[in-house]
Amino acid sequence: MLSKPEKNYCLDIALLLFGAVSIATGVAISIKPPALMSFLKAINVKSLHEWSSYALTILLMFHLIFHVDWFKAMTRKKIHSKKSTTTIPPS
Repeated sequence: MLSKPEKNYCLDIALLLFGAVSIATGVAISIKPPALMSFLKAINVKSLHEWSSYALTILLMFHLIFHVDWFKAMTRKKIHSKKSTTTIPPS
């Protein structure tokens, strides 16, 4: 069984890889470089872009779920720090 840091590391690597594929294929679809068009059609770049984006979205959801405790703690910290530091300047 993986430890929590190891899970986060694996998830972050997967996010990086799928994000890079999604960005690269998106740029390729947008630019349509003539020299690469036959290759891009052969690998079905639109489908690759679509599925890598789906995977990226699912992994992002897992990332947010894994870090929900951190989000809660930071939100509480920010709310409490704003209450204690908010002052009304003298008129």
